[in-house]
Amino acid sequence: MKMLIAGEWISTPETVDVINPYTGEVIDTTPSATIEDAERAITSAHRHKKIMAKMPRHLRAGILDKAASIIEDRAEEFARRIVSETGKTITEGRRETARCVNTLHLSASSARAFHGQAIPFDSMESGVGKVGYYRREPLGVILCITPFNDPLNLVAHKLGPAIASGNTVVLKPSEMAPLSAISLCEVLIEAGLPPLALNVITGSGKKLSDPLIKNDVIKMISLTGGVVAGKNIAAAAGMVRMAFELGGCGSCIVMDDGDIDKAVKTCVSGAFAAAGENCVSVQRVLVHASIFDEFEEKFITAAKNVSYGDPMREDTEMGTMISAAAATAVQQRVEEAVVEGATVHAGNVRDGALYAPTVLSGIKRDAWLSTNEIFGPVVALYPFEDFDDAKEFSNAPGGAIHMAIFTSNINHAYEAFGDLEASMVLINESTDFRIDAMPFGGAGSAGLGREGVKFSMEEMTEPKAICVSLG
Repeated sequence: MKMLIAGEWISTPETVDVINPYTGEVIDTTPSATIEDAERAITSAHRHKKIMAKMPRHLRAGILDKAASIIEDRAEEFARRIVSETGKTITEGRRETARCVNTLHLSASSARAFHGQAIPFDSMESGVGKVGYYRREPLGVILCITPFNDPLNLVAHKLGPAIASGNTVVLKPSEMAPLSAISLCEVLIEAGLPPLALNVITGSGKKLSDPLIKNDVIKMISLTGGVVAGKNIAAAAGMVRMAFELGGCGSCIVMDDGDIDKAVKTCVSGAFAAAGENCVSVQRVLVHASIFDEFEEKFITAAKNVSYGDPMREDTEMGTMISAAAATAVQQRVEEAVVEGATVHAGNVRDGALYAPTVLSGIKRDAWLSTNEIFGPVVALYPFEDFDDAKEFSNAPGGAIHMAIFTSNINHAYEAFGDLEASMVLINESTDFRIDAMPFGGAGSAGLGREGVKFSMEEMTEPKAICVSLG
């Protein structure tokens, strides 16, 4: 595949292999962009930013709706591409493709409806005889950096709102799974997006990081990635708007008055979907001591029954991780926990990039696994006696995207909502739940700003006011 710079799809002498994590085969190559390529992309985006800023919103909306329809017509092709480059299951690939279609349609609807409002100047004596309003204008050039784990829909969550709000974009997808992102960009151009409005840079993130993030032309960086990457970019970027979704280590709390069977079912699903490579994956489950043994037994049984393996099989429930190296790193963390006293009840078996659904207990509260996102199919179970203690433990890492509680007590539910430090608290649902229209992001160290189409558009624009004196 090629990358898009200054309105042209181009190749480079040096390329990067894209590997199918299940088969180990090279499925495609992408250009390895140079620093000069990155600078040229940014310059082009800046030079042509008026193309999108002056485009009527009905045209922006029409492009996004048409792109969504094209992807819907080619849904199976997109789903299989997702599976090939990430190791997600075919069911998950289809689900992500459907969500991408929804995200683009949401972006189209928001393009038509996004607006400012009148300013009540006469609320002050000095404002009598004056009228005006503000509207939201695009920032200009948006740098979008996307990860491998949702290679289509997470890209749509950045491109859709950016286009809807009239910005030009420089997109840097993960070098490990760039194919779905490039295909989405091809569809947007096919749907009528001016090629000069979008630049796609492929290759090494480390090599391209400085020229991309330290360029004063960039007005906003939209990143989905890890905490370390987010801190490094924030330290280097200078005065630029940032929207960072960085992941975290949220908890699911199961009270003694909660529905155990529902908690087991939704937490198992939330833990092992996408092989745990999900920023809202279930990793820590805190269970009231009075029901811990029952919950643990049912959870272990359910985890052992998760079918994993060939991601193209219709009956496979969990595919591979993104690479053998990623699976090895997860296994090493589990082995470290075992040395420190943890017990493995299921899993901890690796075959290349395939790592079995793994369940642990007996992990110390200050252990690495208790305070960091592992980003793999690993769940740690913890008993607790006191609700306040469970909330304190949940908040200890300093930031999370989602947290959850299973309870039939409305007071417990609202207490959790008030006290848990996360951007969303789910009641009787696991942390893994999300829809594309909701505000989405991290609290504390888990992120800055919010995604979700309308909320992303607010991040990608700024208010500009007009005042007219009527004399």
